[in-house]
Amino acid sequence: MPAEEIICTVCGFRNKPNLERCTACGAKLQPLGTVELSAEEEMARRHQQDTFEWKWVGVSVAIYLGLQAVILGILPLVIDQYDPQGLPGLLISAAVWFVGGIVVGVLSPGKTFIEPAVGALVAVVPTILFLAHIADVRQLSVAAYVVGGLLGVMVTLFGAFLGEKIQYSMG
Repeated sequence: MPAEEIICTVCGFRNKPNLERCTACGAKLQPLGTVELSAEEEMARRHQQDTFEWKWVGVSVAIYLGLQAVILGILPLVIDQYDPQGLPGLLISAAVWFVGGIVVGVLSPGKTFIEPAVGALVAVVPTILFLAHIADVRQLSVAAYVVGGLLGVMVTLFGAFLGEKIQYSMG
């Protein structure tokens, strides 16, 4: 790539260096390293994630599976009346993912929205397999488990966003 080209950050089109706007999409062009955001652009970017760190996906998965092991696996052994089968088990899992998303959002530095949701997506598989395995009275269809798991992932995203808002208000 010649040094005199400016690549549009929106569409990737290679533009001549003397242009102010991208030839392909019309986005504002600025050479790399000279990006200055207006107050309006800064306000619009305040909730956009800049990077992705696998470390926080691992932390998320550990939080989700650890809490679920206690809530779905150990508590039924201790409390006879507690039986998280079927829909109650999915709702409990979604609550765990929501709370876990808040925790990761508060603890992680910077903006971390996607990592808790990816962690929940990873944790969905063993959770659904476990819930289907323990179901003897309240069995759900595979589609119900999948939809419930995906809704749980979406709830996790909301939890992570709330956690980031809490982190932002504390600092």
